[in-house]
Amino acid sequence: MVPTLYLFDRFDERLGILPAVGGITHVEEVGGEDTIEFDCLAAPEKGERLLWRDPVEGAWREHVVVRTDEPLGLPAHVYAESSLCELLGDFIEESQLVEKTAAQALAAVLAPTRWTAGDVGVGDVTHGCLLYHVNALAALRRIEDVWGCEAEAEISVSDGRVATRTVSLPARRGAWRGARFSYGKTLAACTRTVLEDEVFTALYGYGKGLPIFDEQGVATGGYTRRLTFGSVNNGVNWVGDDEARQVWGRWNAACTEKLHRFGSVVFPDCEDAAELKALTEAALEAACVPNVSYEVDVAAVDGGAGARLGDDVAVIDSSRTPEWHLKARCVRRVRSFGEDAPEVRLTLGTVERTAWAASADVAARVSAVEETASVASDTVASYEDLGSEEF
Repeated sequence: MVPTLYLFDRFDERLGILPAVGGITHVEEVGGEDTIEFDCLAAPEKGERLLWRDPVEGAWREHVVVRTDEPLGLPAHVYAESSLCELLGDFIEESQLVEKTAAQALAAVLAPTRWTAGDVGVGDVTHGCLLYHVNALAALRRIEDVWGCEAEAEISVSDGRVATRTVSLPARRGAWRGARFSYGKTLAACTRTVLEDEVFTALYGYGKGLPIFDEQGVATGGYTRRLTFGSVNNGVNWVGDDEARQVWGRWNAACTEKLHRFGSVVFPDCEDAAELKALTEAALEAACVPNVSYEVDVAAVDGGAGARLGDDVAVIDSSRTPEWHLKARCVRRVRSFGEDAPEVRLTLGTVERTAWAASADVAARVSAVEETASVASDTVASYEDLGSEEF
């Protein structure tokens, strides 16, 4: 079951086969890590490429060597990331996407790269965002966030080498394949983690800063306070969940009524009050319950042998009273390929994005600057302050 690793140099010239000593571990998670690790006698060079065929799913995968540990007299340890990481070396100086579909946005992001755009599963809904001084991988993550989709790399092979590299944007990776898992019974191979995220029973929602116009109706380049949705919500700029308030709220001073626990969420690209309300309600659905993840060996999941990244899994948590019946998601999968059938460990529920993904998210730094400015003042700097122009 150990896949064959075909070794290529940095310029896609085939060098031969790289034999692994022992097994190969493949780690992948939604919106983040996709890596392989293994030991070998002769360490490959940084930047060389590894092409291999998934022995379970049959798909071709390509990884780039990013680190090697080479102890004297012992096998070298190789750490390689998905070839999607090469987008870190493609740069976008500025691209302002206005009323674009996800397909148009993906084409703009991939324009400076050698990757081609594949299928897009979110229809023709339009959004907009500013891509400013970012690498192409950070821009791709930004597209995922704004258009609500999940990028997936696809590799095709012809004549023993990579023929095409494609990025598709399904609305959501994975599917329902009937896998079920019960927590609270005699299971040695399971860990439940209740994450530290705050639980909020009500959320204020804020959208894009509204532009300021002068007396002649000409935009000044400045922005006012952020959009709210009180105009379509009976004058109230928040939405709440009363059932969650009874469970997770807190007493008032007289201990006669349970009050909401308030939080806030910002959608910096939203310009419509009704859409902002809907987005805030969707965010509240996730915020009003604890974030829980279950790390479990696939043997403990009924029908879990075929579970793939992004799949939904039915979970019954009988350790709670009443029992929790929920549909969790396979957000991380670790497979160890050895001589026998692969060992598989799934993380069901919620998982933090790894440093691998966060390191590419330069766009988030620009967004953070905008958020800080909007809190400190009623107006924030226009795009011109960043040296760009509206067009």
